[in-house]
Amino acid sequence: MKFIKTTMACAILIIGLIIAGCQKEHYTSRDTSLLKPPPVDTTPVVIDTSVVIDNCDKVDGWQVAGGDPVLVTTLPKEGKGYIQGTIKTGQNFMQFIKTLPAPVNTKVTLSNGELKLWFYVQDVSLLKLDGQIQFSSAADADNKRIGWGLAGIIPTLKNGWNHLELKFTDGYLSGDGGPDLTAMNYVKIFFWTAANAATDQNFGIDDIRVAALPPPPPVEIDNCDKVDGWQVAGGDPVLVTTAPKEGKGYIQGTIVTGQNFMQFIKTLPAPVNTTETMATGQLQLWWYTPDVSLLKLDGQIQFSSAADPDNKRIGWGLAGIIPNLKNGWNLLKLNFSDSYASGDGGPDLTAMNYIKIFFWTAANTTSDQSYGIDDIKVVAK
Repeated sequence: MKFIKTTMACAILIIGLIIAGCQKEHYTSRDTSLLKPPPVDTTPVVIDTSVVIDNCDKVDGWQVAGGDPVLVTTLPKEGKGYIQGTIKTGQNFMQFIKTLPAPVNTKVTLSNGELKLWFYVQDVSLLKLDGQIQFSSAADADNKRIGWGLAGIIPTLKNGWNHLELKFTDGYLSGDGGPDLTAMNYVKIFFWTAANAATDQNFGIDDIRVAALPPPPPVEIDNCDKVDGWQVAGGDPVLVTTAPKEGKGYIQGTIVTGQNFMQFIKTLPAPVNTTETMATGQLQLWWYTPDVSLLKLDGQIQFSSAADPDNKRIGWGLAGIIPNLKNGWNLLKLNFSDSYASGDGGPDLTAMNYIKIFFWTAANTTSDQSYGIDDIKVVAK
């Protein structure tokens, strides 16, 4: 009997150990579901599309006044080093010259590019308001060149490193029409101290490159959110607030049954500066067409600074635009450079005040045809 009791006790103990071993162990929870996830980073990625002219990490090909160029590897603004030139005690002139081993395509234009470089000045107060920065495609400072006078730059400098950002639109061109920006091969920077230097004066150049300027923001000509000042053919303009392409609404005009002509006209309450040139500007607008097949290949879009469609105007013929339209909304992108100008030389793009769009159906309509205009603006093309 004693043996049986002992056996039963052992069996119970073993069963207890097995059950205990099967129980789930408890650990400190790692559940972070109650924590808010980090916000999504929506910062746009900045992609450097600038073109390096010279990174100034080698003295190869560089010339400076008064001696040999020195590669300084302490605290460059980019890369391994920078080019140093020294105006020695008793002297007053410095120049940095580099003829590139191969032409460089800057991938910009005279209207949208800028030359960037780091310029080290030991003591700005000693500099004479004279000298130039020159950038050429002729391996020559005097030909196929764009340049910037240092007289206007020196007053903006501070002692130490200065990052110069020189817009091509602010530069002056050589008399031969300026450089070929697809084949630039020469940089020259020269200047003087106002008097002979009392002590050695060190100057540095680093990280010379060309970049495209960011496009300027669009200039709104009319957002078409009000009928104020608008005229349409055959009746009053209507502000439609259903599904506009921008803002609160768009301007609608209707060719009623039996008619064949429509125009949209707006004289702006105040002149608008487009901030663009004939080479750089583009007129954009949304145009709604219910049935493109009904349109006659005729009509124009006119943009004027004389509050008049016949003077100080550029225009685009709709005969070339209509074949590319689809039924519904169409975003028109009209380059100023593709337009025709009025015989008086065209508009003053700093004071535009009038827009007119007119067209016909090929035959009188058999049902009402409603057209829409929205969000008229000028952008850099």
